[in-house]
Amino acid sequence: MNQKIENPQDSQRLGQLKNLVMLASADERITDSEMAVLLAVASRENITPEQFSQVIEDPDSVSITLPEDEDTKLAYMRDMVALMMIDGELDEQELAICKLYAMALGYRGSIIDGMIAGVVDQLDAEDPLPVAE
Repeated sequence: MNQKIENPQDSQRLGQLKNLVMLASADERITDSEMAVLLAVASRENITPEQFSQVIEDPDSVSITLPEDEDTKLAYMRDMVALMMIDGELDEQELAICKLYAMALGYRGSIIDGMIAGVVDQLDAEDPLPVAE
């Protein structure tokens, strides 16, 4: 039985995981490499195995609470781009979802492409798994 999320911070963290699950499943399947990213984010965000399973099995059971602080927004965008890049290519459907999410976070459409490109460049120079803090 799924539990209702009461804590706003839990709702924010689980909402981010939900967004990543939706992005990963844009092509109707979650690959092993995408699952590894999801697990890394869940670990970093202190999401319990039960909460992780809930989001994977029933993403609609989780509401999305967007972060308000800029550092968290940027970390979440980095997670999204890292997940898109994990297979070595930027899928157009995944890119469209990422852009919608960026707009929901409050970024203007005119800067989103440049912001995503900047994150791609940063990730190319690092380990692509999302370890933003």
